[in-house]
Amino acid sequence: MKERPSASLTEGPITRSILLFTGPLIIGNLFQQLYNTTDSFIVGNFVGSGALAAIGASAQIINLFIGFIIGLTTGAGIIIAQYYGAGDGTRLHSAVHTSFCFCILGGILVSIAGCLLSPLILTAMNTPSSVIPDAALYLRVYFLGALFNILYNMGAGTLQAAGDTKHPLYCLCLSSVINVVLDIVFVTVFHMAVLGVALATLIAQLVSAACVLWKLTHTDDIYRLIPSKIHSDKAMLIKILKFGIPTGLQTAVTSLSNVIVQSYLNGFGSLAMAGSNIYGKVDSFALLPANCLSLTTTTYIAQNMGARKFDRVKQGFKQFLLGNLYAAAIGILLFFFSAGPLRLFTADPEVVHYGAMMGQVLGPGYILLITCQILIGTARGAGDTFSTMLLSILNLCGLRILWLTIMIPFFPSIYTLYLGYPVTWGTAAVCMGIYYCKKIKPRLQRVR
Repeated sequence: MKERPSASLTEGPITRSILLFTGPLIIGNLFQQLYNTTDSFIVGNFVGSGALAAIGASAQIINLFIGFIIGLTTGAGIIIAQYYGAGDGTRLHSAVHTSFCFCILGGILVSIAGCLLSPLILTAMNTPSSVIPDAALYLRVYFLGALFNILYNMGAGTLQAAGDTKHPLYCLCLSSVINVVLDIVFVTVFHMAVLGVALATLIAQLVSAACVLWKLTHTDDIYRLIPSKIHSDKAMLIKILKFGIPTGLQTAVTSLSNVIVQSYLNGFGSLAMAGSNIYGKVDSFALLPANCLSLTTTTYIAQNMGARKFDRVKQGFKQFLLGNLYAAAIGILLFFFSAGPLRLFTADPEVVHYGAMMGQVLGPGYILLITCQILIGTARGAGDTFSTMLLSILNLCGLRILWLTIMIPFFPSIYTLYLGYPVTWGTAAVCMGIYYCKKIKPRLQRVR
């Protein structure tokens, strides 16, 4: 078996291992957010708030369709990390090739379903009629490249599960630069508006998928992907689905709740839609380090559980909770100063007003969100995806929809809509904290 990479999470000083793994994740996701944000920046400044609203309305539908498959890849990544931590090359080989087989089939189905159903979903979401044509166009082009997105996520997840976060970073850097350049060319030179932005994203995703697949097929490590051996091993597929379906359902149902939130938001008009969309970009950048720490939690726990280093699991968990210090600091900053970065996306004061309003409501709740994510990541890494699914669906979907259904008729304000996020983050964090204390912590104390 080959020697573990320098970013292995089962050996060496814990803090150093976490930082070596998380650092490239942060930079890579920063570039990913950069090319996602470039769409909104260029559209907001060169096309208009209507097109900006169209991209915002599209985001939740994309998350709904793509989220389930990517959730399944997260489940596969947990298994891959455990086998890699245990040094089980035979099962690791089967897990990698079965996962890719499933992703290829899933990507094709998502592309077909997304292209056919997007206009119907936009209408059902109460999307303003003026926004639907651009949103439907953006979605159809995006879903043509859904397979590239899914393959990249599976490939990057495989590398990350084995402790390699550097190569996914290189792939994202390259694709981000391509996306930015093509956005500028298609929108400002060829005046292709929303179509140009969608095409730039599709091409960038193709490049990122090609790069990560090249790395996987040319590595000498035990997780190497051999295209001719991509197959579906029934027993392994069942195990992957056992881990992946709860994670995929959790992602998809949470996305569904966001689609429902978006439908309520659409009722406040295109300016509110645009403002919420651009705040979402600022939010993504602000929470990026904490979110990456959450991703590290799952891989760290999974590798060390596979290697049966349970004391190391407990020590690492305590360090992950320090991410809350960052969440608290960034939440305070956005509460007071979110209008500044929002003005980079648009000069429309009403759009900025709606976005800043969202920051004032969501910012103070970030510490609850990150606590919840770290606890979920810990449970997933320990192999329990079913309970996290149930608790997440109950709080982040069921309770959020219940909040909108009950509160909006009595308090028909956009503040009421925004407040549903921190309220449900809080209930989810409490539920996951109780679950950790009752189930995960005793399990680590019993096993030696």
